[in-house]
Amino acid sequence: MKKYSLKINGNQYEVKIDDINEQSTLAHVTVNGTKYNVEIEGGKAAVAPKPQVTAAPVATGLSVTPKTPIASKPAPAPVAAGGYKVACPLPGTVTTINVKEGDTVAAGQTLLVLEAMKMENNIDAEKGGVVKQILVSGGATVMEGDVLMVIE
Repeated sequence: MKKYSLKINGNQYEVKIDDINEQSTLAHVTVNGTKYNVEIEGGKAAVAPKPQVTAAPVATGLSVTPKTPIASKPAPAPVAAGGYKVACPLPGTVTTINVKEGDTVAAGQTLLVLEAMKMENNIDAEKGGVVKQILVSGGATVMEGDVLMVIE
């Protein structure tokens, strides 16, 4: 709906054009509260073409390059030889790291907290030992199987 305020020969008119049927050039117009059906002379009915559905072209061997560059995951730090590796059990985000390199940990002690599917999951030590290497930091996104830390 479009509204117009017109002044014709000193008289004020409030005009609202509610609907225009482009196929018959008929308009529904309200002037100062009175409704009129107005035919637009000299107008041609415009028929909008129906959209045509076509199959997308099939191309093989092509890759899609995103317009926004994707930050690459930093290369993982080399894992120390020896000891056992604490692997990530499911994809998520590291929220808290409860130990630091050089700390002695006991079996069952919570090493870090991982948020996955809106739940906090404690990642506990399977065996006791000394934290040799921490390969993640708080806020890091990790995938299942990623090595989180090494304990000797």
